Amino acid sequence: MRVSSQEKQREGNQAKTEPFVKDLLSNCYLPFIVNTVAELGFFEVLEKQPLTAKDVSTNLRTKERVTEACLEVLKTAKLLNFSNGKFGLTTNATKYLLKSSGQNQLEQLKDNNITVSRPMAELKAALLGNNSKSEASTSPTGSTKTSPWQNKENLIAIKNRMKSGQIEAVTSFMESLPEFSTCRKMMDCAGSIGYYSFGILEKNPNLTAHVYDLPQVCSIALEVQKDEKDFNRVSFHGFDLQKNESIGEGYDLFFVSNALYGQRSKEQLVAFFKRANKAMVMGGVLVSNHWTTLDTKEGSMGVVISDLLSSFSGRPVHSINEDLLKEALIEAGFDGFTAKLSDSTAAKPVLLLAARKVRGV
Repeated sequence: MRVSSQEKQREGNQAKTEPFVKDLLSNCYLPFIVNTVAELGFFEVLEKQPLTAKDVSTNLRTKERVTEACLEVLKTAKLLNFSNGKFGLTTNATKYLLKSSGQNQLEQLKDNNITVSRPMAELKAALLGNNSKSEASTSPTGSTKTSPWQNKENLIAIKNRMKSGQIEAVTSFMESLPEFSTCRKMMDCAGSIGYYSFGILEKNPNLTAHVYDLPQVCSIALEVQKDEKDFNRVSFHGFDLQKNESIGEGYDLFFVSNALYGQRSKEQLVAFFKRANKAMVMGGVLVSNHWTTLDTKEGSMGVVISDLLSSFSGRPVHSINEDLLKEALIEAGFDGFTAKLSDSTAAKPVLLLAARKVRGV
């Protein structure tokens, strides 16, 4: 059977949803989300002063990760501001969404609320911890019974998939740093089986890598990476990022990739970067490789709604604000930033950020 060019184009359009359309579809959820969080007191708890996601969660006795994802949605909808790691009410939220305001529009919102299907229908239950999904962690650090980050077959599949360009993007950024050619000792924090380490070592023949991850992951790494060309230049160290365990010292290059989403408050980031600072030599370079969000880009609402739905199972929001990263790094003794976005037009690009240790802590 012959397929016409129009049919091919129609199939292509059906396969890909453009960011603009994703935002249109996602915005449909906003009345339901706003009504739900208003019922639980989100706006009242922020009335007096801006708060961190953890503070909001503690005050309302809601699940922190779902709470944080809701706050990100409200920020993208321009109902909350975000500064210095804290969320605060915008003028419109203060005027129209506070019960104490004489101009509040809460009844109008209730009258025009929409009915949603699962999983979004479980938002209130997820916030209160009563939803049907389990809360098994999907973070690459910290031990859980069902974590895919400790499964051999899954780790091998990720290794093969990352060869398509993710590793090259990181190594290209590393090579662009003036200090890279003189680096001799690298820390790959929560580095799994060393996906990035082997690629980075290819670009600097004098560099050695120390990969830290859970003991189970390190055991898998020793088995599946033993035939890699630079295997003798990599050491694997079992540790748990959630615990205050030793991470060595004397690093002039400290790399952390997609490992900080579960501790993305400013206080947690500062604490982590201070640990990195103490393990590094003066002038050493820390490189962060994490997703970030650009609220002004098409597709941003689709991104935060997707993160919200994923949070129902305990998954942390998979993005970190660039300004927040820089604020935390400065407080932890770093400065002199070099930044690169994987795609400056995307609502959720990968941010590669390098910072130099300028003082001890």
